[in-house]
Order: sequence, then structure tokens, then C-alpha cells
Amino acid sequence: MTYTLLPASETFLGIPSATVAQAGAAVIFGAEHGTAYGSAATGETPDTSGPDAVRRAITAASVQIDHWDFDFDGPLLNNGALEAFDLGNIATNADDNVGNRAAIEAVARYICAAGAVPVLIGGDDSVAIPFMRGLADTEALHILQIDAHIDWRDRIGDEPLGYSSTMRRASELASVRSMTQVGIRAVGSARREEVEIARAWGSRLVTVRQARSIGMAEIANAIPRDGKLLIHIDLDALDPSICPGVNALSPGGLRLDEVTDLIAAAMTGRDLAGFSIVEFRPQADVNDMTATVAGRLICHVLGHLARRA
Repeated sequence: MTYTLLPASETFLGIPSATVAQAGAAVIFGAEHGTAYGSAATGETPDTSGPDAVRRAITAASVQIDHWDFDFDGPLLNNGALEAFDLGNIATNADDNVGNRAAIEAVARYICAAGAVPVLIGGDDSVAIPFMRGLADTEALHILQIDAHIDWRDRIGDEPLGYSSTMRRASELASVRSMTQVGIRAVGSARREEVEIARAWGSRLVTVRQARSIGMAEIANAIPRDGKLLIHIDLDALDPSICPGVNALSPGGLRLDEVTDLIAAAMTGRDLAGFSIVEFRPQADVNDMTATVAGRLICHVLGHLARRA
């Protein structure tokens, strides 16, 4: 499979750009389109600038990567303990869903094979399907999905690889051993049959109210520790007061500190296979709030990688 990587106009937090992945590093790349939103199923106009908007917003907000980060009581990358690189963006096309998916899977698979941790910035939330397939060589994969919706539809219309089927497709990967889905609330695309199928498969569905009652540390403690962890965040998991730039606004979402606490607890004592953050519509954002939050969540992943034992 061939693919084209376009250098970002501004890298994430000013980290070095790269064309190859290095073992032990965190490797960031962007992808706008998987199975693009321009289909008849959604009627959406595909977004065109999500990953670069995240890069610009967090770089502007963070000033300098070597300054003191009070969330980690030291510089974010722990004085060079973690190397991080930005590969830029996969050249995707809203009219080439097959090519988009193949390219995303190939890049994720390449980064993993190099011994690095892939970090994907979306784009539409269907980019997560090929990203997860790119991690499928992991012997045992445990998924922490943070999302307002369970995404267990088999298909929307005639499309089985679109925006509401992410976890259904993940459940079909032989390497996926468990799912913990946190932040679920209100009404989405799921019907009774999807909820029953998800529960029958063994997915743990945790609503916002339940998460606050149980506590983020307790939720994370229940994630198995064999194999590796994949963290997947759909930005509509967070409350629209801080993440307005999404497709499906749903009041009552998680706070930023709740999500970062969950990331911290989940990464403690576990190897991270990869991280993806999706469902960002720049044209719906307000004062770059969503872009900055997305960037900050990526920062938390990098900060914990830099402090792994």
C-alpha cells in the first residue's frame, strides 16, 4: 500500500517533524477522512482542517514545550525522557473512502511495527476503524473508548465502516479482548438491539452518571492488564460547554479533569498500543476551545508516556 504524508504547516507543540517512525517514540499523524461524512447517510459536508487546527491551537496555548507543566510537575516530555515526532497528515480524499482507510491502516501498522506509539488526530470519527485495524497485530488489545455514543451499529444505510460502527467493527478484530466505554449519555444512533449486542459481547458500558458514582480510578482498575491498551476519544464525550466543535452536541458530558484522570489511571501499569482522538468540526468550534481541549488531551497522553516506568 502506498500513501502520501503531507508535512504539517505547524507541528504539534513544535516537536520535530519526521518522515520515519523511531522505536520508543510517540508518533503523531493526522487524517481528515476515513469513510467521509459527505455520504447520503449523514448529509454532512466533510471537514477539511481538523488536525492542523488542533496543532495550531495547542501550540499557541502552551507557549513552550520545555516550560513547567503543572499537571505533571515538570516539563511535559520529562526532560527528553520521551521522543515525540510529527509525521504530518495523510493525504485523504472525501471521495476515496477505500483509499483513505487503506492509508490510515498502513500508517498505523507501520508505526507499530517500528516499535513506536501511534497518535492519531482526526477528522471524522470513522478514521478510528482503520486505525484500530492497524493495531490488530497486537496479541491482546483492550480498548478504552471515551464517547457519548456506543457506536455499535452494524451499518448506517449501506455503509458498515462509517461514523456509528466503530466499536462494532472493533469487536470483530481477533486481538480485541475487552472494551470499556465511558461517557455514554442521552440519545444517539443506538437502538435496543445494539445495546444488547454490545453487552452480550462483553463491552462494559458506563454512563456519565455511573462514571461519577464509580470514580475514574475504579473504572480503570477493571481494565485487564495483560496485552496492551488502546485509548480512543470521541470529543463529544466532553461537555459541549468546553467542546462545542462536534457533530452531535449533547449536554451533560464529562469534564476535562475527569477525562484526564481516566487517562492517567488507565495508563498506569499498562502499555499503550495507540491513541486516537476524533470527531472534531473546526467550523463549529468557538474560540478554538475544542481544538485546544483535543490538544491538551494528547498532551496528557504524551506526559504519561514520558513518565512510564
